[in-house]
Amino acid sequence: MKLYFDDEGFDGQLQRSVGKCDSGMANVGECLYIASRITPGDRDSWFREWSAFATALVEQADTALSRGHTVSARTCYLRACEYHRQSFFWHRDDLDGTELRTGYDASVRAFRRALPLMDPPGTVLDGDTPGYLFTPPGSGPFPTVLHIGGYDGTAEELVASAGAALDRGWAFAALDGPGTGAPLYLHREPMRPDWENVVPGMVDLLLRRPSVDPDRIVLVGRSFGGLLAPRGASGEPRLAAMITDPGQIDMAVAMQARFGDLWDHIDDPAADGWFEALLQNPGLRAFLAPRMVTHGVSSVRAYVGDMRRYTARDQVAAVKCPSFVTDNETDVVSTGQGRELYDRLTCPKEFRRFRRAEGAEGHCEGMAPVVFWTAAFDWLDDQLPR
Repeated sequence: MKLYFDDEGFDGQLQRSVGKCDSGMANVGECLYIASRITPGDRDSWFREWSAFATALVEQADTALSRGHTVSARTCYLRACEYHRQSFFWHRDDLDGTELRTGYDASVRAFRRALPLMDPPGTVLDGDTPGYLFTPPGSGPFPTVLHIGGYDGTAEELVASAGAALDRGWAFAALDGPGTGAPLYLHREPMRPDWENVVPGMVDLLLRRPSVDPDRIVLVGRSFGGLLAPRGASGEPRLAAMITDPGQIDMAVAMQARFGDLWDHIDDPAADGWFEALLQNPGLRAFLAPRMVTHGVSSVRAYVGDMRRYTARDQVAAVKCPSFVTDNETDVVSTGQGRELYDRLTCPKEFRRFRRAEGAEGHCEGMAPVVFWTAAFDWLDDQLPR
């Protein structure tokens, strides 16, 4: 489904922001206005327009806050957070680049300004996997969603989904892990496949909070997190449930299809020239260069080879908690792996394929995250009755 841009990458990212409108972290009119000012395919124009609008929103929020208009300030800060995050999306190929460093810093600062103004206010969680915790009214302890993101998300962005949990009496934690958010952008910690050694630390972090019910922590992994979550759940028996959207089991399968005959030369240093030549294509460069940085490698061949480690085939049998696995009939990222993950799991499980007819077209249900969260929490209510 096209929203505005002919360029699928630009349009997909625009839709990603529009999908946050339900949460108050974006506005359709603002997003479309920003899009109208962007030169299609020009990443510098993309950065400039998202950044300028976000900066103006922060100024508006500061003024509102100085006059005691806390609700107006909060909403402006939250939208500024998302727009600043969006600004540096196409500049993630250089961790020292001005666009990434200023955009990420501005996004986090805007979010932190909103944090004490939110109802309920959130709590900053510090540690190796930093993020935020939100709890509903009451004394708790509360069943808690532990949400991890994908390749290019941040803990701040994930908070757009907090309302779905809080409205149902759940606590919500959004955490960055290796290769995402603060660990990558601030500490240069690259992506790693062994999240069975990452998620236990995340659970430990939550269990330090008395508001978190230790018997009802649910791991949710979306986008690339749809692979990382099964790896994480395989090493964490304290989880009450796992949700993946879309479920994924082996990233090398999709990579092999994408690279064709080049795949046979992954381990051949003499093929470096062939792989590097791919960066001359603007579309492939936009896809590959940020992922190389995320994985901490300096060549295309090294990145493609590293993707062979991102599989959960040998770990899924160790997942014991009830699992809700999803896929989407129009998701080009999952390549239908949701069903394969579901089939390989031996725990209590349910599978759900989202459809275009539900308004849920695209990766992670596109502009309709409400469709995903409605299905996920209905399943959780049946699995973990309160």
